[in-house]
Amino acid sequence: MKKSIVVIFVPLVLIILIELYLIAFITLEYKQSNKDVSRNVESIRASYWASWYFGKELARLESKIQEGIYLGKSDNDTIQERLDFLIVSYDFLASDSKISPLLQAYAVKTLQSDIAKLDQLVLQVLANRESIKQYAVILEEIKKLKSGHQRIVFFELKGSHFEVFTNDIKDNQQSLLWIIYSVFLIVTLLLVAWSITYLNFKRTKALSNIDTLTLLPNRKRCVELITLQMQKKESLCCFFIDLNGFKQINDTIGHQGGDEVLKIIAKRVSHSISGSDIFARIGGDEFILILCDYGSPSHIEVIVERITNQIKLPIDMKGNVVRVGSAIGISFLSDEIDTVDKLFATADSAMYLAKALKEGNSSNYQYY
Repeated sequence: MKKSIVVIFVPLVLIILIELYLIAFITLEYKQSNKDVSRNVESIRASYWASWYFGKELARLESKIQEGIYLGKSDNDTIQERLDFLIVSYDFLASDSKISPLLQAYAVKTLQSDIAKLDQLVLQVLANRESIKQYAVILEEIKKLKSGHQRIVFFELKGSHFEVFTNDIKDNQQSLLWIIYSVFLIVTLLLVAWSITYLNFKRTKALSNIDTLTLLPNRKRCVELITLQMQKKESLCCFFIDLNGFKQINDTIGHQGGDEVLKIIAKRVSHSISGSDIFARIGGDEFILILCDYGSPSHIEVIVERITNQIKLPIDMKGNVVRVGSAIGISFLSDEIDTVDKLFATADSAMYLAKALKEGNSSNYQYY
């Protein structure tokens, strides 16, 4: 939540500061000089378009990386493709003969080194087998490029693009200044309203998709993610996990202690699976784990053993050491089990078979 506030309101503060600076700049220019500046219209259009296109490709690359981080799934081919488009847009901005030479020189000075660093960084990250873990590093480099792009836009505004309005300023400078002040004020108010609305929307959307206790996807979001994986025709394996001995923990250390146990278990299991897998809490002490494209069926044994070992590790609750076990039902996506409901139902059925085998807080698993 704090990160979302920073992402939304820091740019807003920068925009307001830039607007105030522009107001002061225009006012000073109005008092000091009335220069006649000629600018080729085609060059203006080409420069404006090149700057906009670079910003667009930069935003598309940033959006794809943020999507990968959010979903926990790498998409290296698409990221490489969007990086290529970004470099092409930079080459156009920095070298095309139709672009303003002053803008080109400023763009090269502002962006060239950061573009080269980003290109090298992406190559290194994508070559890593666990590239998703380093996506955040790419985002930091993109932020530098976004800052450089903002300086280029400002460079255009204070230079050639205000020249389009030169004749109007000469005819009625005072009126134009009031119009500019009004526009800045209206834009600021609109941005404030948008930021508040957007923040509320993002917060509401996020809360509707997560379990507020463990911060895992909830049942609704879990079903959505599984449906997306089914559309890709990938092999899926469903673990229906129920904790053994959890009721006794609630009875002995209270529901607040039980909540802490759930959070610890959720964190342990999350760290035991790959980024492409889906792990969700669907209610109470029940969890769903979906293994996506798990490879050989023999891998299932290794994974289930790893998860049960993590769950049954002792938990220190302020001096009280507690333990829980797990009953896990396992089912596979197949021609007969071809919907989310069937996948859950079969895994749930197998889970009850595993639960019937429990002794105390023991851990067991059964296949459907």
